[in-house]
Amino acid sequence: MGAIFKFILLFLGGVYLLRLISPFLFKMMLTSFIKKSQEQNEKNTTSTPPKKTKSPSDTLGEYVDYEELD
Repeated sequence: MGAIFKFILLFLGGVYLLRLISPFLFKMMLTSFIKKSQEQNEKNTTSTPPKKTKSPSDTLGEYVDYEELD
C-alpha cells in the first residue's frame, strides 16, 4: 500500500510542478521560435534579389466573351 501511495504522491507532485513551470517554458520556446523565424526571414530577403516573373495574363491568350444565342 505504501508504494502505491508514494507513486500517486510523486505523480501528482510532478504534474503540479509541470503546471507551474510550463508557462515559462512555453514563453521561452515561443520567443526562440520567433527570433529564428525573423533571422531566417532577414537572411532570405537580403541574400536573394527579387525575381521578375511573368504574370499569368502574359502567357494566356486574349479573353473572348461569347454571347448566348436563343
